[in-house]
Amino acid sequence: MVLALRGIKSWPISRDVWWLTLAQGLWGLGLGLYGMFFPLYVEKLGGGPVVVGFLTTVAGVATALVVFPGGWLADRVDRRSILVWGWVVAVPVPWLFAWAPHWQWLIPGVLLYFGSAFSTPALQAVIVEEAAPGQLAFSYNVVMSVFGAGMVLGPAIGGYLASRFSYGLVFTLSGLIYTASTVAVWQIRSHPARPRPKRPAAWKPAARPRFFQWMLFAAALSVIQGFVWPYVVPYWKSVGHLSMETIGLLGSVAMAAVTLTGPLWARVGDRVGIPKALGAGLGLLAAGWLLLLWMPESLGWGLLSSLLRGIGEGSRGLQGVALGRVAKPGEIGTAYGLFNLATELAGALAPLPGGLLFAHWVYGPLVLGIFFTAIIGWWLLNGLPGRPTPVPPIAT
Repeated sequence: MVLALRGIKSWPISRDVWWLTLAQGLWGLGLGLYGMFFPLYVEKLGGGPVVVGFLTTVAGVATALVVFPGGWLADRVDRRSILVWGWVVAVPVPWLFAWAPHWQWLIPGVLLYFGSAFSTPALQAVIVEEAAPGQLAFSYNVVMSVFGAGMVLGPAIGGYLASRFSYGLVFTLSGLIYTASTVAVWQIRSHPARPRPKRPAAWKPAARPRFFQWMLFAAALSVIQGFVWPYVVPYWKSVGHLSMETIGLLGSVAMAAVTLTGPLWARVGDRVGIPKALGAGLGLLAAGWLLLLWMPESLGWGLLSSLLRGIGEGSRGLQGVALGRVAKPGEIGTAYGLFNLATELAGALAPLPGGLLFAHWVYGPLVLGIFFTAIIGWWLLNGLPGRPTPVPPIAT
C-alpha cells in the first residue's frame, strides 16, 4: 500500500488537479448511488420510456443552454468562483428528487442539476492550464475518468439500499456526498483569466478547421450515445429480467473499467494517435452492446458486456484532449463552451425518439447504436478525422 501511494504521488499532477480529482470522485459516488436507477425511479413515479426520454432531453437542453455562457465567463473571470458555484447549486438536487410525489416534480431538480454544467468548461480549462508539458492527455483523462471511480461502488450500494430500504435514503446519502465534494472544490486556488489573443481567429470552420472537425465528430457520437444509454437499464429490466442488485453490480463493473482504462487510453492515444485510439474504443463499445443485445438475461455475458462497454467508454475522454490541444491560451474556456454546447444539443435530440422506439421495439435503440458506433469506429481506425500518422523515412 505504501509503495502504491508513493507511486501515485509521483504522477505529474498539480495540487489543484488533485483536488479536482477528489471532487470528481466524490461526486461520481453520489451520482452513482441513483444515476443508473433513475429511469426505474421515473417509472415508480408514474413515468415510462417516453418520459425518461423527455427528461433526458430536458437535461441535454438545460446543459446546452449554460455551457457556452459558462465557457465565455471562464475566459473572463476567476475560474475557481465558477467551479465553486457550479458545485453549490447542484447540492440540493438529490433531496428535490426524494421529495417528488410524481414524475413532473423531477423536472426542477433535473433543470437545476444540469444547469450547474455552466462550470464544466472552467473545469476543463483548469485541467489544460495545470497540465505539465506533454501530460495533458494523462491529466485530463485522470480527472474525467475518476468520476467513474466514484460510480463503481455507487450502483451496487444504491441498488441495495433502494431495494432493502427506500429511494429516499439513497438520495439523502447522495446529497451528503455532494456536500463533501463541494468542500473539496473549495480548496482550489484562484485561477484568474488569462490574456486573450489581440486578434483572435473567427469561430468559423474555415478559420479553425481542426476544432470544428472534432466538435462535429463528438456531436455525432453524442447523438448515438443519447439514443441508447438511457434505455440500457430498462432493457435489462424488461428483457433480461435482472434484479436491481444485479444491474447495480453490472453498472459497477462498467464504471470500474471506465476509470481504470481512462489514463491507459491517454497513453495509447499518445502512441498511435487519438483517432485510432478512439476508433478502437468505439469498436469495443459496439461489441459490448452486441453482447447485451444477444444475451441480456445472462450474468456471465452481462459481465463481459459491461467490461467491454466500460473499456470502450474510457476512450471517449480523448475527445476533450484533442480539443485542448487545438484551443489557444486565453480562449480555452470558450472553446470548451462551444464544444459542450454542440455535444449537449446533439445528445438532447436523441433520447426522446429513442424512448419512442424503445416503447414500440425494445431492441431498436441498441440495434441502431451498435450499427452507427461500429461505422464511426471503423472510420476513425482509418485515420479520420485526425491527420495521417507520419511515416518515418527509410534509413539509407
